[in-house]
Amino acid sequence: MLIIYRSYALKITRMEFFIMDLHYLEIFNTVAKYESYKKASEILHISQPALSVQIKRLEAQIGLKLFDKIGNKIYLSENGMLLREYTNKIFNIVEELEEAILDAQTYIGGTLNIGGSNTPGSYILPELIGEFQKLYPSTKFNLHIGNTSEISQLINNGTLDIAINGGNCSYHEQIFVEKLYSDYLVIVASPQNPYCEMNQLTSKELKDLRFVVHNTDSQLYTYYNSLVENLNIPENINMYLGNVDAIKKAVSVNLGVSLLPYVAVKHELQFGVLKKLDFTVSNIDYPYSLIYNKNKALSATVKSFIEFVRKNISNYTCESEHVIREET
Repeated sequence: MLIIYRSYALKITRMEFFIMDLHYLEIFNTVAKYESYKKASEILHISQPALSVQIKRLEAQIGLKLFDKIGNKIYLSENGMLLREYTNKIFNIVEELEEAILDAQTYIGGTLNIGGSNTPGSYILPELIGEFQKLYPSTKFNLHIGNTSEISQLINNGTLDIAINGGNCSYHEQIFVEKLYSDYLVIVASPQNPYCEMNQLTSKELKDLRFVVHNTDSQLYTYYNSLVENLNIPENINMYLGNVDAIKKAVSVNLGVSLLPYVAVKHELQFGVLKKLDFTVSNIDYPYSLIYNKNKALSATVKSFIEFVRKNISNYTCESEHVIREET
């Protein structure tokens, strides 16, 4: 039994209050249960003389005789019977509290508020959530998808329990950041685009291609901007769009090409809706990171989901690495 060393006020006659330690009450309750110092000593691992001393202290504290001794045996007095009635109630409540705390520490369920930037929020987290709910059906999720800065802010202010963000960005010092794995970026085009048939595009050909890019406050735009700067070619943007699905649709009807994470386009590449351009510099690492607020307590459900993500997200890593090996 959990022993709580906390003071409680017991109301006595004439509105006087006596402070009793739960430790003393537990000793009394055990002795009273068996009406035996010997048995209580074995259970509590306290010597019989020590038990006797503490019972006497309790009697002195409350001003009531709790036990009568007849011969070598002790018996509860009338006052002792009254106190035992209440200590039984107290320790039944303590046991309920212990069980409630244990349940709170181990129960997997309830609602998780999680977030993800556009790519992990749309293409990674839904699958992970689905698999987790098969294991824990009583778990529900509120999934918020936004750009990396928005998700970071929602973690920072405590609105979200955890999130997965794509790309490299700076976080507030109170945010825990753990890199889960690296995806890679590819330049994709419509199968109608003649550049799909070319081997080893150069920066000269890339300069002539029109790009469909994510909004300028996104990590994907930052990566596109870094690419053209590193290649020393001008930006050639045909369209800005607010989400990856819209970008893929625009590219599929040949409104331009785009630099996108492999996870976001793997199905379109598999079924020929999009084609990957042969441009080696396009194999750019694109990390996905787990983030949460260090100052926010993590429930057992949140901790369990974090471990689930760590163990299962590697499926994406293996697939991406396999594709890279086949294509290089």
